[in-house]
Amino acid sequence: MAKRIRNKRSTPWKWRAEWLAYECVEKIAGMLPATCVFRAGEIIGGLAWHLMPLRRKIVLKNLRIAFFGEYDLPTLQRMAHESFRRTGANMFSTAHTARLSGVQIDAMLTVENQELIEEALAPAKGLVLMPSHMGNWEILSRMNRIFPQGHKIGAFYRPLNNPLMNARVVAQRETDGTHLFAKKDNLHQVAGFLREGGLVGILADQRVGKQGELIRFFGRLTRASPLPSLLARRSKSEMLTLSLLTDSPGKWRVRYHPVAPPYKTKDCMEALEVAMKASPLDVFWFQDRWKVFIRPRFTIRDWLGPERDDSGKPHRALLWLADGREAWQLPEAWIHGDVNYEFVLASGQTPPSWISSDRTIHRVSNARDVRSLRKALCTIDLAAALPVDYILAREASTALAEAARRESILLVSLPSES
Repeated sequence: MAKRIRNKRSTPWKWRAEWLAYECVEKIAGMLPATCVFRAGEIIGGLAWHLMPLRRKIVLKNLRIAFFGEYDLPTLQRMAHESFRRTGANMFSTAHTARLSGVQIDAMLTVENQELIEEALAPAKGLVLMPSHMGNWEILSRMNRIFPQGHKIGAFYRPLNNPLMNARVVAQRETDGTHLFAKKDNLHQVAGFLREGGLVGILADQRVGKQGELIRFFGRLTRASPLPSLLARRSKSEMLTLSLLTDSPGKWRVRYHPVAPPYKTKDCMEALEVAMKASPLDVFWFQDRWKVFIRPRFTIRDWLGPERDDSGKPHRALLWLADGREAWQLPEAWIHGDVNYEFVLASGQTPPSWISSDRTIHRVSNARDVRSLRKALCTIDLAAALPVDYILAREASTALAEAARRESILLVSLPSES
């Protein structure tokens, strides 16, 4: 109880420290030329590449899924490294652009195909605009001056945990008259905003939980937010996606992309793919986008649903049998047509009779330490073009759990009776 009280009392000081650090960084960045801020961000991103091994693995994992079959592993590894540098540059640039005037923001942005958004808003309809997390995406809330005039501008946002930081960020985003909507706001209110000819921006490229809609994104079965599709169809609005590409240090270019009707979630995500592929290095790949939310009592069937086809990029899973226990069979509840299982056996271990000869089998040494297991997992993960999505084991050892965590691979440990 005492520990919880201390944590509660110390939280406001943490909030103040975070707010003060943010203010200092923003003030310093605001005093420097945009080019210098961008270059400094590249250096910071390059350092982060060496200091954030887990994020390094997540970025590479996302790129391996998104561009499976398009680039080889060495190319993807170079892209991952450059993504760190570009993300550092774009994020540090947000601190610079936060305090600039609207006229200064205009000088940093060019629009490639303004006619698309003018045509979308011409029939006096609303517009659901779906940018992705790419480029200096915080500048999106300052783009009001380049949108067709005479339309109210709104955007969804997720409140920050730190109320001091949240108040600061909200004030910045509302500087040019943007109306902010939170997820808890009534959707009828947002739909009404759109029916009146408003424009609402929704960042919908990031992962969602099990409440999301099952679709294929970059060819991989996953879940996505149905919110943009729902709002567009309910308000009879038009839809566009948006790319924010780095033109040169401190300057960005806007490119709009159409969304195919009838504006279902599938149509939205296909258009987002096009937007993100316009400049892969500008995309924020740091979130484990295709993470599967599974646990012993919420299986892969629960997460991926009933779909069973081979039309996209399958999930890759390991069945861990190299634990010295009596061989056990893959439970029926964990079999899914979109998942390819590979089997991990110990050196010299006889494969169970139920594993067919055409299945992929990996051999690992009998060592049980974390370092050896990490090395084995890394080798197995890189043995195929697609990354390993999860490991299924029975009563997994602490060493295996730690090795999987450090390799950023989800481990599901089933109880012995499964």
